[in-house]
Amino acid sequence: MTRPTTRASARWLVALTLTSACARGRCTDNKAPPMQPPRNVDVTERVLTIAEYEAVVYGPGPEATFVETSAIEHETIQALIPKLFEAAQASKPPDPRTWQSEAAAAGFQIEIWTVSGGSYWALLERRDRARGAGAYIFRVAPDEDGPAILLEAPHNYYDVGTGRLAAELFFSPPPGARPRALFTNTMHRYQLAPGDKQRRRHNPADVAHAPLHAFSIATEAFAIAANGVRVIQLHGFGARDDDDDDGGELGAVAMVVSAGDEAGSSPLTTALASELVKQLGRDIKRFPEDVRFLGATTNAQGRLLRRIDHAEFVHVEMSAELRKRLGDSACLRNEVAQILFNTSPARD
Repeated sequence: MTRPTTRASARWLVALTLTSACARGRCTDNKAPPMQPPRNVDVTERVLTIAEYEAVVYGPGPEATFVETSAIEHETIQALIPKLFEAAQASKPPDPRTWQSEAAAAGFQIEIWTVSGGSYWALLERRDRARGAGAYIFRVAPDEDGPAILLEAPHNYYDVGTGRLAAELFFSPPPGARPRALFTNTMHRYQLAPGDKQRRRHNPADVAHAPLHAFSIATEAFAIAANGVRVIQLHGFGARDDDDDDGGELGAVAMVVSAGDEAGSSPLTTALASELVKQLGRDIKRFPEDVRFLGATTNAQGRLLRRIDHAEFVHVEMSAELRKRLGDSACLRNEVAQILFNTSPARD
């Protein structure tokens, strides 16, 4: 992959990010006793369907109590995400057991998966320590040209269907460019404890609005290591949604595509919206040019990516009707995936 700087430089930047984290206020005090690694730190290997993937990743969530991300989790994520990203692209990928003890010491585990015939590595919170820390899955395949694509589903459970849609696009994409990794939440955005889901002034389990959550740390570490990344977040809305920006009557809007910037669309989101209109019709809108709501201007990952060179943020909001159509039709999913993963911004 041709990139502006070497991967050695990227790794140096990750190290610099780690060592300067406290100076930037990124560290938090531990909210729970230090985690001890289990005696058995072997790697679990699984052959999964997409439905089984959902059970592994999302199954513990409804019964979990949220725990704020600790400093050791930050450090572990900052160290492991670049290692897994780089190693998964090697011509001869190493055995991920190399990093299992490191992951376990912070309450995570690494698993080796086969899904739809493809090979993947998953960095997960330990099932016995489920706490809403997120799940981070890497495709194990040789390096490719172009920017790395990171697909994210931050609001599974709440934005109904987005977790499953992200999995379908990640594990069963059409030919062409495809995501290198899938990051997703593992707890409802409003949940603090089992049975306690209510919208609050501050919702710490909402990874899309938590700059100190492991999800944000992982996104930043991936973007720096990739040194050229397209981060695509999938979200959903109902008839009216006031979660972000000004809210607004959504009416016949099927999708809002945004770069998360009040100043305007990026060349990439402009190109994507143009192609999606051709495929899906005029109900595809850009923020802020066409609509003034659901622009993701408060999105934590969008804000941090604007500070990283060669990083693009694409926030995709979909109506319930469109999510159902995409869930029911592999053909339509493939058409949308081709656009999201292969469209390039117009050049001046």
